Amino acid sequence: MKKIIAALIALIMICTSFCSVVSYAEETQMVYDNPVIVIRGIAFMGLTIDEGTENERESVVLPDDDAITSLVLNVAKTLVFEQRLDVDAIVDVGYDALGALACDENGNSIYNASYSQYPFSAVNYPWLYDDSAPGEWGVYSAAIEKYGAEKVYFFTYDWRLDPTDIADELNVMVERAKADNNADKVDIVCCSMGGIIADCFLAEYGCDSIDTIIFDSSAFCGTHYITELLQGKILISAEMLKYFVGDMLGNQMLSAVLYYSGIFNVVSDFVMSILNEYKGELYDKFLRDVFATMPMMWAMSQPDEYAACIDFLFPTDELKAQYSGLLERVDHLYDVLIDMDDLLRSLPAKGVKVAVVGAYNTQMPPVYESGMTTGDSLLEADLMLGRATVADIGRTLGYDYEGARVSADKCIDLSNCLFPEYTWAIKDGTHIIGHSGTDSADFIMALLGSTEQPTVNTFAQYPQFMIMLDDETLLPLE
Repeated sequence: MKKIIAALIALIMICTSFCSVVSYAEETQMVYDNPVIVIRGIAFMGLTIDEGTENERESVVLPDDDAITSLVLNVAKTLVFEQRLDVDAIVDVGYDALGALACDENGNSIYNASYSQYPFSAVNYPWLYDDSAPGEWGVYSAAIEKYGAEKVYFFTYDWRLDPTDIADELNVMVERAKADNNADKVDIVCCSMGGIIADCFLAEYGCDSIDTIIFDSSAFCGTHYITELLQGKILISAEMLKYFVGDMLGNQMLSAVLYYSGIFNVVSDFVMSILNEYKGELYDKFLRDVFATMPMMWAMSQPDEYAACIDFLFPTDELKAQYSGLLERVDHLYDVLIDMDDLLRSLPAKGVKVAVVGAYNTQMPPVYESGMTTGDSLLEADLMLGRATVADIGRTLGYDYEGARVSADKCIDLSNCLFPEYTWAIKDGTHIIGHSGTDSADFIMALLGSTEQPTVNTFAQYPQFMIMLDDETLLPLE
């Protein structure tokens, strides 16, 4: 009898072990079988002019200390002694620093700009792997660790240009990744502006090639600040400065002392008086031709406000005719993006697994009318989270505010966003979640690895609302 019992126990153990091995193998195969493409965001310093020639130079050349000192002294002198702003001096410095980024009146690059491209899998670029890198590089490295370098691709692009053209380039990478790995579908992580590229790809090529898409700190719903700056809605308020300076110093209490002393009021009143007088001249001489000619700026704007932006930037028939090529691109972008919310909502029903991740509780740049909104310092939380209801920085929706998906701190309501069950909000999170070797990377990889559509209830350790610690550990927000 003892021998029979021992044999039964041994048989059970063998079967249990075998099932565990099979289960693990199936999970590994199912979860990490697809190649993954990481779409990067803006590489502001990533363009090179006339690469490989004797005239090679960076597209962005920040002014040195002497140039800054000279400009400050000149501006101070003209303001004090001539009661005017020397706009031409500012424009000259601006063009020296950023002029090479400008596009022409058709939305094409004026200069011969190039950027680093990585068209093949990560196994071909071992020097790019850096498990300490932040941002999308950190996500890229985390994906290499999880998927293997032969299955990971990094998509780069000229971030100024028409995203519908860039979507064609992305399609080439999608098809190559599928062919290289004998796969029917790919997984995509869209970082920052990469969300706009993904939008245009989905509009043009559909979703048949996509298994999972993660919008990670993504501008897939555009931005308020670009929308408002293209309409001249510039505002610098004392309260904005209070939170912005507090974030910069890492000391909101000190910033609050400065605020209540009245210093920020003096600064904001002085700066706004100058901007109100010279804003038109600055747009005419610099901002229109350097930034408003970039098609990507329009793609990041809210499509239902394109007309207002056009009327502000091109107020005359002569200007509209001069920039007609650019405006044709803008019209096309409107047609592509105006119904994007409906297209995105349709993805789960078409078999695409979707996840949206974004951070909040950091002040946005205090230069536009909606500048009190909370975000991750670069993108606003409400749009990053798929049109969520979000309180301004330093405020709540009201402590008596009720809703099915409201954060414990009463700052975020995800009840009516694009994907209420598939959206995660992270307080104090970084811009781009998922730096290699951190808990946040484990979270993004868990979303990618789900064999079924992940929801905010799928992972006990990763609820819908979390807070990020300095080492990027994620904890439930309570």
